[in-house]
Amino acid sequence: MATAAVQVSVLAPVGQPDIGYAPDHDKYLARVKRRRENEKLESSLPPGFPQRLESDLVWDGNTLAETYDWNYRLTEENIDEIESALRHFKSLNKPLGYISQETFPLPRLHHTLRSLSHELHHGHGFKVLRGLPVTSHTREENIIIYAGVSSHVAPIRGRQDNQHNGHPADVVLAHIKDLSTTVSDVSKIGAPAYTTEKQVFHTDAGDIVALFCLGEAAEGGQSYLSSSWKVYNEMAATRPDLVRTLAEPWVADEFGKEGRKFSVRPLLHFQSTAAAAAAASGEGEGKPSPERLIIQYARRTFTGYWGLPRSADIPPITEAQAEALDALHFTAEKYAVALDFRQGDVQFVNNLSVSHSRAGFRDEGEKQRHLVRLWLRDPENAWETPEALKERWERVYGGSESHYRPNGPFNGDGGTVSDGSLQYTVEKGGNDSPPAYQEATGAPVEVNSPLGYSVGPLSIIMLNIGKMIGTGVYSTPSNILRGTGSVGLSMIFWALGFLTSVANLSVYLEYAAYFPNRSGSEVVYLEQAYPRPRWLFPTAFAFQSVALSFSSSNAIVLAQYLFRINGHSPTAWELKGVAVAGYTVAALFVSFHTRLSYLFANGIGIVKVLTLIFISITGLVVLGGHVSTTRISDPRVNFRDAFSGQATPYGVTNALYKIIFSYAGFENAFNVVNEVKSPVKQIRRNGFVALLIVAVLYILANVAYFAAVPKDELVQSQQIAASLFFTKVFGSSGAVRGLNFLIALSSFGNLIAVLIGSSRLIRECGRQGVLPFPRFWASTRPFGTPLGPYFVKWALTILMILAPPAGDAFNFITDLQVLPSAFFQLIMGIGLYVVRYRRSRLNLPRTEFKAWDLVVVFNILVQLYLIVMPWYPPAGGAYAGDVSFWYGTYVVTGIGILIACTIYYYLWISVIPKLWGYRIRQEVLRLEDGAQSHRLVKVPVAKLAEWDAAHDAVGRPLDGSTIRPHHASAGSDGGSDEKKPRPADEVPLGRDDQDVEK
Repeated sequence: MATAAVQVSVLAPVGQPDIGYAPDHDKYLARVKRRRENEKLESSLPPGFPQRLESDLVWDGNTLAETYDWNYRLTEENIDEIESALRHFKSLNKPLGYISQETFPLPRLHHTLRSLSHELHHGHGFKVLRGLPVTSHTREENIIIYAGVSSHVAPIRGRQDNQHNGHPADVVLAHIKDLSTTVSDVSKIGAPAYTTEKQVFHTDAGDIVALFCLGEAAEGGQSYLSSSWKVYNEMAATRPDLVRTLAEPWVADEFGKEGRKFSVRPLLHFQSTAAAAAAASGEGEGKPSPERLIIQYARRTFTGYWGLPRSADIPPITEAQAEALDALHFTAEKYAVALDFRQGDVQFVNNLSVSHSRAGFRDEGEKQRHLVRLWLRDPENAWETPEALKERWERVYGGSESHYRPNGPFNGDGGTVSDGSLQYTVEKGGNDSPPAYQEATGAPVEVNSPLGYSVGPLSIIMLNIGKMIGTGVYSTPSNILRGTGSVGLSMIFWALGFLTSVANLSVYLEYAAYFPNRSGSEVVYLEQAYPRPRWLFPTAFAFQSVALSFSSSNAIVLAQYLFRINGHSPTAWELKGVAVAGYTVAALFVSFHTRLSYLFANGIGIVKVLTLIFISITGLVVLGGHVSTTRISDPRVNFRDAFSGQATPYGVTNALYKIIFSYAGFENAFNVVNEVKSPVKQIRRNGFVALLIVAVLYILANVAYFAAVPKDELVQSQQIAASLFFTKVFGSSGAVRGLNFLIALSSFGNLIAVLIGSSRLIRECGRQGVLPFPRFWASTRPFGTPLGPYFVKWALTILMILAPPAGDAFNFITDLQVLPSAFFQLIMGIGLYVVRYRRSRLNLPRTEFKAWDLVVVFNILVQLYLIVMPWYPPAGGAYAGDVSFWYGTYVVTGIGILIACTIYYYLWISVIPKLWGYRIRQEVLRLEDGAQSHRLVKVPVAKLAEWDAAHDAVGRPLDGSTIRPHHASAGSDGGSDEKKPRPADEVPLGRDDQDVEK
């Protein structure tokens, strides 16, 4: 089966032990016996080395299959997505060096491949991807698929060689096949990878070795893997002297590569927990720093092989080193696992913790063993490179990281797809989201969020709950009861609120799947759904968002409950004064530290949930008749004829507005998308959880109110339904004041949650460039928080607390915010179909989430209803609404704001520039804190062509500062940078080469 070894008569170094590339077990045992008898062997490990390693990286291949499935079998859906990514990359007409996560997008499979990378670095150290469709593609297409899929596992590809066909090149991919029957001089083959012979256990250069099987042998060729950590444990327990030997410097033959005769480095490298922590300290806060052990060696650099014997003019290895080499091989062989390498498999191996070998094989006819190799590195999970290996790693990966920012955007030539006047750029943030296509007028994606990545599952849930559970469920039940006319219909409306929110959440989620690296929710989604006329929707939405960004109604309710604690009836100005103070304190809480503001919001959110749970349980106790009849004579009276009463069209619409106000906040997490790792997956799960929790608690809370408070009293009350409930159940005791304090705290938490979410929305408005002073909106200095948006929200809220009449403030302001919101929600729902259509035309890949059409249409109809019905007058006439002035004031005011925004837009963008001889263009503004923004600038008509030629579609200068695509790479048998003949179809997958065998 194996090719006969070629005998080459070349002198070995004087004193070289009797050892060859192929391990001889008898010679090994003889050497062990001889050394034990004649030498005093060390009985202790090197200082600081562990007696034993404990990790998933320690495994025995003989039993591993019982506990670990190392195969990931691609599904039909996975294959379809890969095929879509292939078509997309080919449509770019770019060289193969541009293959990346951005140009080969796999939005659904991406997270699986990222998990695979985590398994390589922190799990068992290897994984096999099975089922790539090799036979249905050309050689070039197979290489694109292989490099594209691998880029999601580890985005940096290292170079194998710096020459191709005698010319300088970044050779980053190698074909591994038998050359012994095709080259003219077999003696020149210096690596067993290019023969049919057995390969002994070894490691390559680089972090991850990826092998793609294009063809299987007629017989043999099994791949063997062995845990280096298991090998270490065995040697540490039985032969600590050999551990010392491996940790000492060795002379490795470089075979004259690039003028180097040899290099000196240990084979065994150990980083203690403390050392690993120090190494990781510059790589990011909060990273784990476990102890790490790395064995790096290729046996042939110490023994020679065929046409590359060990050089005669370098120092020989010692007898101890010869024994250590054999010990490494035979121990690895003892604990190895065999992998049946099939066509279409990709084997990913952590080269730092797993050694590999290969059985001999036989080719015959069309059955030819053919592998393709990459050396990969994943900056997110990469281990710290030991000092002794850094020079070698620099030869492999040097220069690649200068073209690559972890999870950064692909902004090089070829990162733009055109659709008429629209230009879509490939962008990627640092939040583990897959690459996304956004129209170039959109605000630039911030590679590393200047606000950090502090939003986890709990924060997502509590951000949404914190905004939903604020004042609504405590203050609007009486208004909703008045509007619906009956207890039964009001309860139905609370359930309907859940359904409308689910439908709306689904629309948001699909948009987030399209644009997963931009915070600001509606800002981004409207901008991308309606990019033409350029900047119209960003301008209109930005100005109405800023103008209506006040939270005065919630601040007023907070003040009311604070006064209820001590039973004081405040004057109008007392109420306003406390509301101003409460909101000021909330603004200060979030202004000085982003992560602490999330922790504080989480804490209050938990209190909110517990408060509603307490109300719900108390209500069930009341309903069960376990409260004194002197306070509540008949707890079920409101439920006996639950649908008695009459609803009016105006009342129903007003009630629906109040319901939507109460559920407002289900979308809050979408405002912080770029601060969430894997945002679509996390928000899809935790956003629905938060909404379900709130819906159940809302319904139970209303059951409690109706069980304790007579219907007539609820109808006549204004904004204190919960206080009525507490008084009926507990009387005027201190407990009531305590419970009112909890509701006040809940209102305060709502202010915090709204501040966090809407500040990101306002910041994104500012980053579009359509608001004056973009630095003010985008900057996060000095505290790493969006101080500009916080200040604007605070100023507007204070103004709206002080300006409107106190009695009408809550109802008017609540209503005023709903109609413009419904308008934008309506066109956002319609815009979803526009985005789908454009993406289909561009043949862009599918995303992680797509809303059901039925849900989208339902959402559109709800928003349409909310726009039309406010015009229907209340039954008592034009002044019989929930405010003391004309019922339609909020409708006209809302429309007036939208019209004013549109007029402003056309004056600013069109009329004035034409009169003064300039045009508006966007440019990217980079701030000191890493924040980015667009800035709209005036360019004289005479210099317009010069400006357009000097900037890309996003507004970045085309002066060489744009980020170029990173290198690609391939692996080898522990020394791809060694001199050896290259297969005829080896592909230098560099930045400008497309010379691939088809």
